Formats: sequence, structure tokens, C-alpha cells
Amino acid sequence: MARPGFRGHPAGPLLLLLLLPQALTEGPLVFVAVVFRHGDRAPLASYPTDPHKEDVATLWPRGLGQLTGEGVRQQLELGRFLRSRYAMFLSPQYHREEVYIRSTDFDRTLESAQANLAGLFPEASPGRSEATWRPIPVHTEPVTEDKLLRFPTRSCPRYRELLKEATEAAEYQAALEGWKDFLTRLENFTGLSLVGEPLRKTWKVLDTLICQQAHGLPLPSWASPDVLQTLAQISALDIGAHVGPPRAAEKAQLTGGILLDAILANFSRVQRLGLPLKMVMYSAHDSTLLALQGALGLYDGHTPPYAACLGFEFRRHLGDPDEDAGNVTVSLFYRNDSTGLPLTLKLPGCPAPCSLGRFRQLTAPARPPAQGIPCHGSHEPATPAATVVPLLSGAVAVLAVLSMGLGLMAWRPSCLRAWGGPV
Repeated sequence: MARPGFRGHPAGPLLLLLLLPQALTEGPLVFVAVVFRHGDRAPLASYPTDPHKEDVATLWPRGLGQLTGEGVRQQLELGRFLRSRYAMFLSPQYHREEVYIRSTDFDRTLESAQANLAGLFPEASPGRSEATWRPIPVHTEPVTEDKLLRFPTRSCPRYRELLKEATEAAEYQAALEGWKDFLTRLENFTGLSLVGEPLRKTWKVLDTLICQQAHGLPLPSWASPDVLQTLAQISALDIGAHVGPPRAAEKAQLTGGILLDAILANFSRVQRLGLPLKMVMYSAHDSTLLALQGALGLYDGHTPPYAACLGFEFRRHLGDPDEDAGNVTVSLFYRNDSTGLPLTLKLPGCPAPCSLGRFRQLTAPARPPAQGIPCHGSHEPATPAATVVPLLSGAVAVLAVLSMGLGLMAWRPSCLRAWGGPV
């Protein structure tokens, strides 16, 4: 049975199939993008009555929110999975022309990226001799400037409007009313003010309890399995309001659609200019994956576990060319449990693998419009789309472009900030 915080969740209502061996009719792999959550970490915070709050420095010597030894192991394991999966696609050693790694500017995601790369490339692996060990660069953006892997709530007026519409809906309010007595009891147990507050405060209680339980710490007597399950249901309601209906596509344009658009833009430019780039890796948070799942129409009510990985595989299709996108297909996989095979995600409305043209068509409503993102209020003009750093031809220019632009190819209105803080 999966340990809380360490393994995956059941697939739920997603249209999922066990990943079959790669079929020859799919053709050769030409590009991969993977987005993964950081590994196991310490709790982000405590609460006033937490029985372990006085022992934080002993229990979490690197600090709250920091990657743990288990988190490092999980990312090493994920990197080794990627090495096994792409052994015939990637070079045996790291080449900067082939792989680009981007992380949010948090210790836990930067360290997760490094641990993942240590599993993916032998020269970065633990135990190498000093003479042969080589670190691999990980690129990042300052937290306040990262518009690709962090998403808005408070600082985007239009997003606040959409979220308010979702939280004022009758179904949402009915669920809140049903949990009012539960939240009142939880206030007494935790010493926090929860009734009438944003549900994220309730989620933080759940996160602290799950982190402590996963590391073998005894929970207070009130934190029964039923309480944890109810907290998970409340968290799912909150996430659904952020990434689901009403107006899920418009929310996605301000969140996961930005990253989805960047992945498609990166592939198109690499192919058009004949660049040697084969893989882009993004080390981020569960909020990043949830927003991306929402943009794809694949959010199933479960939070991605530590080291969960969502992959996009672009292949040359051996059949008739697609009218809009040539002979390329897109396949999605989701690895949310290291004990089994990854899952194939089926984009709603398209068989797996999905032709690139159809994939673009189906996801267009969730990706930023050409005229810019409407981050301002509904009566204000949309923020103009930022100019994308142009890709230059020539071997010397490739790496400069990668460091300046790849992973940043997305609409970047200045009002975008973090979606409630990544976890």
C-alpha cells in the first residue's frame, strides 16, 4: 500500500491506459518534455497546537519545506527511469545541446533537478570519483519573475474574478456548508482560524499531518483516517475551483496553458530550425502539474505525489501526414507510482497517440490567445503578448538561445505571480 506523501494515487476517472511497449507504427521519438514535482520534503509550516512544533529543528534539520533524503532518493529513481526509457534516444553522457533543464527558484526544486540528473546521466551520479564527476547545470528564474512554472491568484485581477465565480457557485457553497461543523472542530484542535478563511489554510494542516505521518511521527488523537480523508476532500474542492469549471479553459490560459503553449512552441522551433535539442525538463511543484492537468482536461481530483512526472513525447508518425502538423504525434504519460508502469493519458477527444494538429486544435482554448492574456478585469484590455526571444541559426547561437529563451517561450504578462505559493 502506498505511503502517504511518497507514492501515487489511484488513477480515478481519468481516461488512462497502462503504457504498452512502444509500437513501431508510432515511429521514432523526436522530442520529449517532462514536468515533475520535487521529491519528499519537510512540512511547509506548523500549527499552534502541533505536538512536534518544538522539535522542528531536530526533525527537519535542513528546515521546513526543504528536500529530505527520501526526496533525493525519489528523484534519483525518477532519473534512472528516464534513463531506461530514453536509453536509445538520449546520448549516454550529458550534452548541453540535447537537454535543457529548468527549475523554479526553490531549494527543493533545484535540488530535485540535480538529483534527477544524477540518475539520468552517469557522470553526475553519486559515488563517482572526483576526477570523473561532473555537475550538470540547472537554469532558473527569480521567483518574482517566473511566469512559466508559477501561476497567479492574488495578483491577476481576471483570475480572481474567475476564482470568485467558482467559489460562489451553489455546489461549492453547499460543500462548504456541509463541512462547517468539521472546520469548527478543527479550529479547536489546531488553534487556527479556518471557518470563512481560504481553504488553503485547511490544506496546510493536511500537508503537515501527511508529512509527519510519512516520516513515522505520531499524529494527535484527533487526526484519524476519517479526518485526513475529509481534509483531502476539502483540498480537492479548492483545487477544482482553481483549475476546473466554470470557465476552466480561461483559467488555464492564465495558468497551465502557459506552460503547455511553451512546450508546443519549443518543439515547433526545434523542428523548424533543426536544433539538436531532444529533451526539456521542468522541475516544479504539484501546483504546476495540477494546472497543466487542468489545461489538458485531465485533472482527476488527486494531488500529484512527490516526484510525479508528466511527459510529452513527440514522434514521427509512419502513416499519412496530418494536414496541419505533418506526420507528428503527441503521447502523454504520467508516472505517479514508482512501483508500476507509468500511465498513458488520453487527451479528451483524441485517441492515443494524438496527431499534433489535433492536439493543438483541442488544446487551443486552454492556451494563451495570440492577442495576449486577459489578466486584467473583464472590462479592461488584455495584456499584450510579450515578444518571444528569437531563435538564431548556427551552432554558436544555439546555447545562447537555450539559456535566454527555451523554457520561457510563453506569454508573460507582468501581472502574473504565484498560485497561492508552490508546494
